[in-house]
Amino acid sequence: MPLTTPAILSALTGAYRLARFDRTGMEFFDRTPDGALQSFYAALVVLPAYALLLAVRLWDQLADTPVLQLVTVEAIAYVVSWTAFPLALFRISALMGKDQLYPGALAAYNWSAVVQMAIYLPTILLSVSGLLPPMLSEAMVFGVMMAMLTYQWFVLRTALSLSGLVAAALVLLDLFLSASISDLADGML
Repeated sequence: MPLTTPAILSALTGAYRLARFDRTGMEFFDRTPDGALQSFYAALVVLPAYALLLAVRLWDQLADTPVLQLVTVEAIAYVVSWTAFPLALFRISALMGKDQLYPGALAAYNWSAVVQMAIYLPTILLSVSGLLPPMLSEAMVFGVMMAMLTYQWFVLRTALSLSGLVAAALVLLDLFLSASISDLADGML
């Protein structure tokens, strides 16, 4: 079933509320298995911003790397990065006896990426613009990254009813998987 505009707006409202540390944000997500699958539409919403971030990050390599190679490697990495943690979380949530909460957690996790990108993209663009002194720019990016990790922690803690420590471990797992996928893709360019 195709995702409707009201469903997208509802999910984004939930993600925004969670970003404000409002647990009632979970009420705005379709927490069914279908809703979890439809939450991968967030990857399409984030894709243009991700492509821009990718261009910024790989700007120096663009002249030396064939376009087909760059697009193929990064497209595969994008898909893998959107599926690696959800697959790990599926198994982990089952082991913790939280499998019934998994669809809602996945929906919240995926849609929260839209909010994160809405904050991260302008931060990176401002950082690379040269408008700020390097030390201030680096501090700003670091602060935003810490805020995003805290946001992920809150989303996972809330969606799966976890302790803070377990949610932190899941955020670290996500960070490790993301960094590994990115490093592997960069090594292929």
